[in-house]
Amino acid sequence: MILATTRKTDYSTRDQQGKVAFYVLLWKRKGITRALFDDYWRDVHGPVCARLPGQYQYWQFHLSDNEGGLWPNIRGIEYVCPNEDQFDGIAELTFESEADRQTWFTSAAILMDDEHNIFSKAIGYTTNPGNSKTYVDGIPSGDPNGTLGILKFHVMVKKSDAVSVADFRRYMTDTFAPAVVQSDSVLKLRLHLFEEVDNSRPDAAGVSHYEPLEKQYDAAFEIAFANPLEMETFFSSKEYVVATQNQTKYIKRLLPFPERTVYTFVYDGKMTLAGQRSSTVAELIANIGATNQLKEDVTCLMLEQKLIKTHSNGSSNGLGNGAQKTTSTLTHKRTNYYKDLAADYSRPGLVTPYVAKKLIEDAERFVAMKEKTLPEINSYYTLQQIEQENKEWWPTHCEALRQGRGDILTGEYRDDLVYLCQDGPYQGLEQQKEREQHWWALIAQPGVTMCWPIVMFHGEVTYFEWKCVDDETNETLAKGNVTWVRRGHRGGCYLKTEQLTFYRDVFAANELLKLITTA
Repeated sequence: MILATTRKTDYSTRDQQGKVAFYVLLWKRKGITRALFDDYWRDVHGPVCARLPGQYQYWQFHLSDNEGGLWPNIRGIEYVCPNEDQFDGIAELTFESEADRQTWFTSAAILMDDEHNIFSKAIGYTTNPGNSKTYVDGIPSGDPNGTLGILKFHVMVKKSDAVSVADFRRYMTDTFAPAVVQSDSVLKLRLHLFEEVDNSRPDAAGVSHYEPLEKQYDAAFEIAFANPLEMETFFSSKEYVVATQNQTKYIKRLLPFPERTVYTFVYDGKMTLAGQRSSTVAELIANIGATNQLKEDVTCLMLEQKLIKTHSNGSSNGLGNGAQKTTSTLTHKRTNYYKDLAADYSRPGLVTPYVAKKLIEDAERFVAMKEKTLPEINSYYTLQQIEQENKEWWPTHCEALRQGRGDILTGEYRDDLVYLCQDGPYQGLEQQKEREQHWWALIAQPGVTMCWPIVMFHGEVTYFEWKCVDDETNETLAKGNVTWVRRGHRGGCYLKTEQLTFYRDVFAANELLKLITTA
């Protein structure tokens, strides 16, 4: 497919809702071919990522190496990438808010267990609101699945050591980008201004998340041309001269990576067909024209395991003519209460050690965010945000209980906690302390696993049902149901009600009490 040589329509506004981005450079794992890397990333890893909450857009860009020779060289700027810095792809995710991005980060621990299958290194850059912007876009499809039939490059930029970040950004947004988009030969220009890489992010098994400061990029831009003639026309244009005037003052390194293919898994906040079924399946459906695969009954069956059964009932009208009446019956599995949460604690064996470690780190961070004064619910701290924070918190609470982290569990409460249960009522943090330590010791003891098959959220309220199962005999040691009133990370829990029943033990032995970490 060759697009028209000049832009006829500008589609850039379709990206405006994506306010912030997470932009990840990815190196394939040694020992696998690029073809296998492409297939697994596109058809296995991509659909898993697409199901995580918070995303507005999610693209995979599969790239060729930066070999030089395509870009006009300006003396003083580096254009060729060393072999060890050649990456194989970019995952770009956008979000409507920083809160949505944090929701995704909290949920993304599940991806870490898959990274080692295909990646050796994954370096994630973030952008602040307004620092990921599409200036012009003449490409009709915003959610492609495969090749576009055009020339497109993802260009990594490192600023000169002689200028500040602010001056570099001002050059990119006030000089470079406005000049580039004046050229009709440029089909698309999208610019990202990066924050420094968070090197505190832990490595996954065999996958490095660390990038030394001297190798980090400060920006990237995506630029597209309809064909080689239009690209060369741009490079010889007055617009290019204006765009690159004094460029050596601001840019130290400029590395173009040609795009081979691009795949879209989330668009406008919804999973695409590639996100739902994998890119290859989406391509097959499109190529054969299988419109039935897009219908609600198939979508419900594939995504939600819900079966819509259609059947006919004979009926007669007043004239005695037979008429067919079609009705639908919906049959489906019970609700998966953990569908949009970071980890599933509904039964044993679903949480990997890596995810568990990450959740404990998050739990400690959430406890540290609790404020001395209960924050007000208002337009700045809404019930919607509080409910989302409670969803982020929930898996961390489960893991803290499984690990007997009494210090974290106590830290989740406010100092003026009201706790209503059959042994209570309790007020504050001291009255229930001894009794609760016995409960924690019993349900976190070796050889048993705590499970929470049901959890529901509504504003400040979190309701859940739990049971404690013996790993060997499968007997239920204890069970109960609990309601927390928790004002997000900033407020913590100020009201808790609980019904609990212990079948085997009521008080824990001293050796079990010693296993509980206390504040």
